Amino acid sequence: MKIGVISPQDWGLPVYQMSEGGPVFPAGISPAELERRIRLNLFDWLPRQWDSAAGAFYGFYRAPDGFREPPQTVNLIASWQLMAAFDRFGDESLLARAAQSLDFYRRHFTVSHPMSVVAGGARDGAAPSEVWTKFTAEFVIGALGLASRQAGAGWLEHAEAAGRFLIQAARHGFSPRYRLDSGRWDSRDFGWDSWGRVVEACLLLFQETEETRWLELAQGWGEHGLAIQDPDGGFYLIDGEYYNTDLAADELRGLAFLFELTGDHRYLQVAERFADWHLARQRSNGSWPLTIDRDGNVVVPTVGPGDMPNLAIALLRIHQFTGREDLLSAALGRGTLPMITPFRPIRRLITSAA
Repeated sequence: MKIGVISPQDWGLPVYQMSEGGPVFPAGISPAELERRIRLNLFDWLPRQWDSAAGAFYGFYRAPDGFREPPQTVNLIASWQLMAAFDRFGDESLLARAAQSLDFYRRHFTVSHPMSVVAGGARDGAAPSEVWTKFTAEFVIGALGLASRQAGAGWLEHAEAAGRFLIQAARHGFSPRYRLDSGRWDSRDFGWDSWGRVVEACLLLFQETEETRWLELAQGWGEHGLAIQDPDGGFYLIDGEYYNTDLAADELRGLAFLFELTGDHRYLQVAERFADWHLARQRSNGSWPLTIDRDGNVVVPTVGPGDMPNLAIALLRIHQFTGREDLLSAALGRGTLPMITPFRPIRRLITSAA
């Protein structure tokens, strides 16, 4: 299959068709009811989070008093959701709003000064002097998603500009962050080391442009990942101390993609070790706590609801190549979700890009 992050269609999979004869989901939810809820979220609730004056989504929403934070970095990931919804439903208004929200982020949060050595990098909304590797990689993924869906809109050029920031971050010890106020790169023990998301971004740039420099850059970030895996099989990527579910799926998926494109079994072996780390720590309800420290203590016991399906999809991609039923079971929540037809394990390596 193709590599991709935003939707199943990026993998070359067909759009799933809901049917009344399909499985009943947890809590007795039928496919028709699930479809109804999806449509209500997309076409009723989500438009009410749109600030028409700013041309972007509001930030944090506080339900008790209806407070909406002014538009900020949420528009970076919101564009992904809308592109996935466009792939699912084919509604052009969803794609148009995806482009609006990501363009808002580009105009307000990417470095555009032509003399800056980090032009194209993506800034943090709460700390505008900080340019983050994580946000930049996410911007690349979103821009390439739009480039593949909106030909000629300039998104490929924006993605390549952001990719040049990722080159500089690699040159500076795979730094997670650059500080505009001091003109210095932070070390990896102070920040979010989002190397998995960078691998995905660089591989998508390679897939789009066929320029081998992006594949080589992805391999460089991948080698960085191989070098820092903990002896227990985990990755502790926040300040070098903490595991977080916001980052984990990208490491699993990035390693799987590198294996697929290069045929290097080391990437798959490390991905399996990290997958086993997850299997050993999965809760009985199928979830993982948000944050765990290097000593195994649960730091934040709450669950990131968007992180769980993201992890499940990453485990499915590894299951595709290994055929391991325990990975499939973990992805499905240890039997808490209805069984689906698993991927057939692929026995032949994809090496055409090597």
